[in-house]
Amino acid sequence: MKLFSRIAFAAVVALLMAACSGSETTYQYKTQYLPVQLVGSEKWSILDVNNGEVVAKDAFANAPSPIVAGMFYVMNEDGSYDYYDVSAPTTPVAGHFGSVTSFSDDGVAVCSRVGGSLCVIDRKGQVVRELPKEVSQCSMFSRGMAAFQNDNGSWGYINTSGDTIVPANYSSANMFLYNDYAMVIDENQPNDSTVSFTVINKNGKVMFTANSSEYQPVQPYFINGVLPVIKGDSLVCLNEEGKEVANPIDDSDKVEKAGYADFSRTPSGDYIVIKDKKTGMVDKNNQPLIPIEHDNLIDINGERLIAVDGDTYHIIDRNGKAVGDVKFSNAHVSEDNPFATRGFIDTDLAAVALMSLFEENSACGANANTTLMDMNGMLGTDARMYAGSNTLVMPQGPYIIQYVFDREVSSANADSTSASFNYDAKVDRVIISLNLNHCPANTEPAIVNKVESRLGTKGFVFARDGIFCSDYLTALTLGYDKGVMNLIYYMHFNESVPQVKNKRS
Repeated sequence: MKLFSRIAFAAVVALLMAACSGSETTYQYKTQYLPVQLVGSEKWSILDVNNGEVVAKDAFANAPSPIVAGMFYVMNEDGSYDYYDVSAPTTPVAGHFGSVTSFSDDGVAVCSRVGGSLCVIDRKGQVVRELPKEVSQCSMFSRGMAAFQNDNGSWGYINTSGDTIVPANYSSANMFLYNDYAMVIDENQPNDSTVSFTVINKNGKVMFTANSSEYQPVQPYFINGVLPVIKGDSLVCLNEEGKEVANPIDDSDKVEKAGYADFSRTPSGDYIVIKDKKTGMVDKNNQPLIPIEHDNLIDINGERLIAVDGDTYHIIDRNGKAVGDVKFSNAHVSEDNPFATRGFIDTDLAAVALMSLFEENSACGANANTTLMDMNGMLGTDARMYAGSNTLVMPQGPYIIQYVFDREVSSANADSTSASFNYDAKVDRVIISLNLNHCPANTEPAIVNKVESRLGTKGFVFARDGIFCSDYLTALTLGYDKGVMNLIYYMHFNESVPQVKNKRS
């Protein structure tokens, strides 16, 4: 199994707030409204970060999605989703969809109803185009394009009118996230040791093709006009022609020499710095912007940041001045549903697809000897983000893949202001989750039954209590609850635990 192709080139969507960027396209979306939980409340409100005012107080039991172009969705108690416009934040524009994506700056989203096909809708909830029934899933739009997959497992692209612009000729495809270029993988690969990847433009024209034996992409999209890749032991950048060029955001020299305990670049090109266990912000010339006096800082849109002090958050501007006086205890800034899936599924194809993700001795590219170092391409640069957690989460099409390690992914250092990755941590189990709330209630038991009946072809035999074991002493178990199906793959049979199987009503 190709770990490189299974993991690095899964069709995934980044956080709505970019982890890194620069002057050319600093943010994927300019965040103005932020879903928050006010101090002392379990409900969710919406905060205008520009003026610090609450526009919808304690309006939702579940967290609203990130608010893009004034539009957002919220999950209902029955697992369905409603869309809202922030101009009238408590009245649904359209609702009871089984599967949804966020809106984009193009003013469209992709969604489906239970039992129905995927469709593109506008801000009023009107259907722009119903997609062909053979389209099984589709990403949210970005730069006017969305990646879609058909029943054959192949990927292509549509525009905001629902027209197919790039035919489904690829085994994986990524979004046109920051530039008008996207990375795709051809259906036919030369061998099991290398993967060829191709960069195309929005018309489907091939810009260049490269090979993993020379370049290992750090991420599957361009930022600041370049694609960061690993060549040997070095980080280099490729332009849209596949030529090596200088790193356009290599400007940290003055900050690096200042002796901070740690620092990280914001999407707008400034640097969040840590000194004496406190956090502040400087520009690329190490000139102070925000005093080093906060517990943490989270950049929202280049002009506004979340300041963390103790157990509370508040909004400040890039000079450290408070914006309003609202205090909150939680905020929702990342995307939950990068893909919408049609409201019906071929259970035979779904079973085959699920079984393609594991073998007798491996699952999703990982085996009992796979360490965190082997998967470092999935890691961000700040080890503090993973402190206290033993899990890496990776969206892969409609699946959420969780790699669970035998210890924490990272541990806090003695100074408590930094952390270090535990690169020798080994994968203990892999959890493959599939949300099927958009499908009829009998879908998840049908898929589980078909997978279990075919596990012998993969070398697994029934052992006990719904647990199947292989000759490698790996094990797996399947279950479902509240419309979510889980396959848990254990690297060691003696650690396996059966799952519940609770069918929806």
